[in-house]
Amino acid sequence: MLKRNVIGLLAAVALGSSVFAAAAQDATPESTLSAAPAPDTITINVPGLMPEGIEYDATRGQFLVGSIPQSSVSVVGDDGTLTTLLQDTKLKSVIGLQIDAAHNRLLLASTDMAKIGQLGIYDLSSGAEIHVVDLAALTPDAAGHFPNDIAVDPDGNAYIADSNAGVFYKVDMDGNASVFLQDPSFVGSFVLNGIDYNPNGYLVAVRSPDLIKIPLDNPQSFSVVKIDGDVSGGDGITFSDAKTLVAAVGSTKHVVQLTSDDDWATATITGDFQVAPGSATTIAIRDGVPFVTDAQFAHADATSYVIKKVTFSAPMMGEATAEATMDASMSEATVEPTAAG
Repeated sequence: MLKRNVIGLLAAVALGSSVFAAAAQDATPESTLSAAPAPDTITINVPGLMPEGIEYDATRGQFLVGSIPQSSVSVVGDDGTLTTLLQDTKLKSVIGLQIDAAHNRLLLASTDMAKIGQLGIYDLSSGAEIHVVDLAALTPDAAGHFPNDIAVDPDGNAYIADSNAGVFYKVDMDGNASVFLQDPSFVGSFVLNGIDYNPNGYLVAVRSPDLIKIPLDNPQSFSVVKIDGDVSGGDGITFSDAKTLVAAVGSTKHVVQLTSDDDWATATITGDFQVAPGSATTIAIRDGVPFVTDAQFAHADATSYVIKKVTFSAPMMGEATAEATMDASMSEATVEPTAAG
């Protein structure tokens, strides 16, 4: 989520949406698992939904989306109908979502964009509450709190990026919370954003304008991922496999695919998808294919939202790559003169 969108977001949380509540009551009461492939676009005609977070639930065969103003999570039918999975009055909003399939849990970030920061943990099947964890208490001197995105390791430990407090939290399976990582370079509104767990055993996160790699056993030794390309303004990120990361770049209204052959010491942008005129907030992978959602933070009065299939094309060349390619071409075109025989 980008800093410039916070004002619109605050207004949406304050106003809520009675229209959304009515739509939720009319939603299909039960999800129907379908073997059919996902449509390229799913349109949700629910005014005021504002779905910042999205996940794909492989068991249901359907997407889940959060609603910022209604503090709810809904199951999305491929026809765009919603079924409410949970709506918790303890929460102030629903921002990022993360499914922990191994433990049948759904985790979500919640905030009032000021003093309150929470991690909600729920049973994935029923939506029943397991824990609501107070994260803001860990950093009481922070100027504000905005738990934004979540990653989960195989043991069920959750790692949460707080975009206002400039800190990563850790919450174990029992709901015990601690500060996982702080650094002066994290200070500033929305310097930290998306985070995900790599199957090789570490975290990768957005620390604008870069990505950083964070070892679980020594987080303070985090390193910057050297990227051949620009990912400034990065928002939600997700690994499709150990070597491939998909990132929403809201500032440029793109989704990019990055690949790494050296365990994320370096990475290259290998795919690009233009989202404009909309934007991009978070990504979910469905049957190996990325889908992106746009919460429309700049349009609190939006009446519909889309989940869109991402189809990558070759990325545009950055200046450094273009110059190197031009130099190589000129070198190949230069032919040494030969003496006349």
